[in-house]
Amino acid sequence: MKRILFALGMVGTACAALAWAPHYLDAVTTDGEAELRCGTDFSGPLAGVYVEARDATVWGGACHISSEAVSAGRRAALGWSFTGGSHAGIGLAGTQVVAVLEGSSNLQGPEVFGGDEEPTISSHVWIDAPSAQVREAALAFIAEVADLGSVLEVNQAKVTVEFEDDLFVMDVENSLSVRGEAMPDRSCCTMPESRWYSPLAKVEGSVVGNPSECRFEGVGSSLGRWAFEGANSVFVADLGPMR
Repeated sequence: MKRILFALGMVGTACAALAWAPHYLDAVTTDGEAELRCGTDFSGPLAGVYVEARDATVWGGACHISSEAVSAGRRAALGWSFTGGSHAGIGLAGTQVVAVLEGSSNLQGPEVFGGDEEPTISSHVWIDAPSAQVREAALAFIAEVADLGSVLEVNQAKVTVEFEDDLFVMDVENSLSVRGEAMPDRSCCTMPESRWYSPLAKVEGSVVGNPSECRFEGVGSSLGRWAFEGANSVFVADLGPMR
């Protein structure tokens, strides 16, 4: 399977990108104090996979996409699995993270359909990491490459994010279950005019997938339950070395 390069962006903008950092730092530290290091360099290329599931069709005909403009597109699940590399000098191998987002309106409404209504976004994060130090480094990296809005809670949990031989899986125990297959003919690449949405995280070379299962059980009163299956509603990518 071809490795797809993962664009990490300019590290120099790290501080500006960490707008939601105080939320998760409060959640993952116990002594009330945490040091967030900005402007540090990556000391090794990241490797792993990225999976993103939406509650809207991301690749399809214009009429179908337009029919979901208001009724869908408010929710997404973003998953990372790191098999190598480091951030801020801390190795991330063996760490898996999932964030579930919910917006007040379509998460990419202005980008896809025009207009000025930017959604207000809330999220919950689940992370499976070998130590508190690795957990904080992984969350700091994700803050640089994705806007999770207001992070309501960060929980340690059993998380699975996989993409191999065109099959993808993204699971959070008792909360989220996503599995399916990337488009085998890669129509999303040969017919880009039918691809209306883009990944919510900074990635390159993503391909579209179709989930046979995509269900989120919700989190109390803060994030509602949702399901969206049998549609071209998933992005998948391999993480690769920095450019």
